Formats: sequence, C-alpha cells, structure tokens
Amino acid sequence: MVARTLEARLSARLLALAVLVLTAVGVTTALVTDRALASADEERARDEAAGARDALAVELSEGDSRDEATREVIASAGGEGVRVAVWFTDARYGAGSLDLPRLATGTCATVTDASGSPWRGCAVDGAGTVIVAAVPIAVHRAAVTAVWRAMAVLVAIATLMLWWAIRRALRAPLDELTSLVAWTSRVRVGNPDGERPPVARTREIAHLAGAFDVLVRDLLEGIARERANSAHIAHELRTPLTAIVAELDALASRDVAASGAAMRIRADVARLADVIDAILVLSDRAQGRTEEVVNVADLAREIAPGSVTVEAPDEALVEADERLVRLAVRNLLDNADKYGGGARVLRVSRDPAGARITVIDGGAGLDASARARMFERYWRRSADGEGRGLGLALVRAVAERHGGGAEACPGPAGKGLEVSLTLGHVVGWHGPAVRSPLGQAQ
Repeated sequence: MVARTLEARLSARLLALAVLVLTAVGVTTALVTDRALASADEERARDEAAGARDALAVELSEGDSRDEATREVIASAGGEGVRVAVWFTDARYGAGSLDLPRLATGTCATVTDASGSPWRGCAVDGAGTVIVAAVPIAVHRAAVTAVWRAMAVLVAIATLMLWWAIRRALRAPLDELTSLVAWTSRVRVGNPDGERPPVARTREIAHLAGAFDVLVRDLLEGIARERANSAHIAHELRTPLTAIVAELDALASRDVAASGAAMRIRADVARLADVIDAILVLSDRAQGRTEEVVNVADLAREIAPGSVTVEAPDEALVEADERLVRLAVRNLLDNADKYGGGARVLRVSRDPAGARITVIDGGAGLDASARARMFERYWRRSADGEGRGLGLALVRAVAERHGGGAEACPGPAGKGLEVSLTLGHVVGWHGPAVRSPLGQAQ
C-alpha cells in the first residue's frame, strides 16, 4: 500500500467530516422546508373544508335546496382555486375535472387532476355530510425541488471552499514539519556548518524542533567522542605493530629457520593492521589519505586469487586512495570466502555512478531483508560463527568516501550474491579484458 503524506491524510479526513456535516445540514434544510410546506398545505385544505361546511350550513338555513346550496358552495370555492366535493348519505357532488376521493374524517391525501398537477385534500364532517377540500401544491413541490437543488449546489461549492481553506490552514505547520525533517536529514549526513533547526511559528512544532535539536546535539557529541576514542586507540595500536613488523623482518633476515614462523606472524599482524585501518576509516579519521589516479582494473587483477575470474577493462582509472580501495576489495573477497562459498568472479565495470567493482560468490545468497542490513556495522547473520561485522561496513564507508556507494543483489539466475561498491571520479576507461581462472588473458 502506498503511504500517503500527512497533509493528504489530514485533508481527506477533515474534508470528509466537513462534507458529512454540510450534507446533513443541506438534507435537513430541504426536509424541514418540505415538511413545513406540506403542513401549510394540509392546514389550508382543512380550513377550506371547514369553511365549505359552514357555508353549506348557512345556505341550507336560508331555505335553499340541497342541490342549489351544494353547487353554490362548490362553485364559490372553485373561484378561489380550491376544489370541493360533498358526500351526503344518498348523493355526491363533485368538483368537475378533479375527482376527489371520499376520505375518512380528519385524514388527508395527495391526488392529481387530469393534467397531472398535484393537489392536497383533507376531509371534515358535517351534519350528515363529508366534505373534502383540495388545494394545489404544484408551486410548493417546485419550491422543495428548488431547495434540494440549491442545497446540492451549496454543498458542492462549500466543499471546494473548505478544501481550499483546509489546505491553506494545514500548509504552514506541515511546511514547518517538512523543514524539520529536511534539517534532520542534513544533520544525519554530517551538517558540517552546525546549522540550527528551522524556526517554527507553530508552538507545538517549535517545542518538537527544540527537543530534536537537544537530542541531535547530544547524539552528535556522543558519536564524536566515540570516533575520537576509536581513532586514538587505533593510532596507539599502530605504534607497537610497526615495531613488531620491524622485529619480525629483522628476525627473518638473521634466522632462516625462523623466517617461516616470522612470516606467518607478520601475516597475522597485517590482518590486525587491516582491522585498525577499518576502525580508522569507520571513525572518519583515516590518516595519510592521498588522492591519486588508481587503475582499479590492474588492482583487481593483482588482488584476485588464481581461482577467481577477473572481468575488467585494460584500464579503469579513478581518482582514489589506493590503500583504502585495496582494503575494500580485499574485504569483498574475504566476505565471499567466509560466507558465500568462495568468490567466483571479480568484475570491474562502468555505470553512471562511476567505476563498479563487483564480487560474485557461489553461496546460497541472502534474502532482501538481510541484503538491506549487511553493510551495517557489527551486523552478522545469526548463523555466522566468526567475523566482527566491520568488513562490509568498511566497504560502504570507502565507497561513500569516494563519492559512490555499496549494494548487494542476487547473483546470476538468482544463485549466489553480487556484492559491489562504486567509486566516482572516473578519469579514464580503455578497452575490455577478461582473465581466465588460470590467469591467462583471453
């Protein structure tokens, strides 16, 4: 599922709530209007029926015949736009084109005339009679329809205005949050200028920014102390190691019998020196780093064991620190030997990011979650019984120091693992060349 921005989520929820309220108000207004007009129509119809009953009683009391009195009452009501029907026990007198039904006393009903126009009729009783009077309600029906349409238009317009107002209201605090996130990202990658967090006008965000600032400063100070301690320890270790190497070289030159043991000890010391170099690189305090043009294709052919196929051009010239690049490539090969069933291919290729150095192993590979974490410091698979979790972290540090990065992906046909680093600042690239596992050029 695609994650939505906070602005989109808040806007959608507030707008949905506003639309619900506006719709409820619109529907309520239309229903109240409809009910008010219907009540007014029924009240008028009852009044007209009662008036017709009273008028009929007056006419009959003056000596008019039933037929004359009834027809005069019906005609008089018709002149005012009202239709009346009168039921006696033995006769019915109607209102011409509108066929009013006989209703129970006190009830009302809606009927239509021959042209389809609606009328509202109500019944009252008199002395031996039932009188139904009907009033036209077409105008009121049209008014209710107009109210429904007007409410729909108003809800639509109000929704658009509210959407605009909500976006405007949310934009300022969310822009402040976005600026705060951007600041934390800059701090994460170094923030060498000591930039302070952005000033927020929203009180809660200002408090959050202040808390972030204190937290980040504390973390940066702690990291700086850790790096300084690591670099100091590494430098202190280098001094006795240098002396040990000198003593071993002197011992090997004086005593031929001991030279084999001296060389083995010297190899162990070299590995310890590599660990120290890794600590220095990861602590961002590597000393003696010099930029020079390095042919990483030749470096790959030099470092790769005889059992590894090297796929590289004649020249791949990069501005880099050769000592660090050499250390990173060795770590890639060592990682493949320890955890990937042995390196199979060492490839130097060109891509938009720069020169890519890739080691392909023959192991079982790693799942996506493990590949995403394998360059973290001190990370190891639970099944790994050895290692310090620094080798691939150093590879990434060296790559980033040279304007590149490190990544891992499944090997060819999904088998094994391809682990690579990229180096920026390519200054030359000439011709392909491939070496066989036996070292013979092809």
